[in-house]
Amino acid sequence: MAVWVVLSLLLLPAPPAQWKLGWAVLMVAMLLTLALRSVQLMLHRRRWQKSMLLGTPVYLSALLGPCVAGLLRPCIVMPAWLDIIPAQEQALLLAHAQCRLAARDPQLLAAAYALIVLMPWNLPLWWLLHKLRFAIELDGDARMLAQGHTMKAYAAVLRRHGQYYSGLTGAFPFAQDDPQALRRRRRIMARHVQSRTAAANLL
Repeated sequence: MAVWVVLSLLLLPAPPAQWKLGWAVLMVAMLLTLALRSVQLMLHRRRWQKSMLLGTPVYLSALLGPCVAGLLRPCIVMPAWLDIIPAQEQALLLAHAQCRLAARDPQLLAAAYALIVLMPWNLPLWWLLHKLRFAIELDGDARMLAQGHTMKAYAAVLRRHGQYYSGLTGAFPFAQDDPQALRRRRRIMARHVQSRTAAANLL
């Protein structure tokens, strides 16, 4: 994708002055938006409490989570009400956040947002960002199933706790709060489980 962006910039004719001005305004607006939300995240982080969950260091937040937050040193953020849910659900939330860290999802999304900042007028890039976010969710689902977590338990946690996430730049949620997207993910997971079961039966 990076090569495609560079070639596009080199091959495009020199834009008129109005286009350059509009481009600059959009870039500055995007940068200010990202900076503002990053400051919000840092302010929230000061109020987080360090804790341990199943031997793993996490942060507890009253307004954020479950999610992975941060770019250079991403951390796992869990909601303050974590202790009132069953231990099995806590383990699933933690396992999913660890999958996010292992896959470097925050860094991948940061690279995508960097392209948006460079070309905020490029509607196909916004569409690709939307697709990327869904692809990352599917990758997390596949990692969870590969670790041996049952689809039934995992899908139930997605349905119950995905809606609690409060979005800030730099924080990647446990689940996108979109019922239609969640239904699509469950269908894809079901097909994955069926194909894996069929392959096991053949063996």
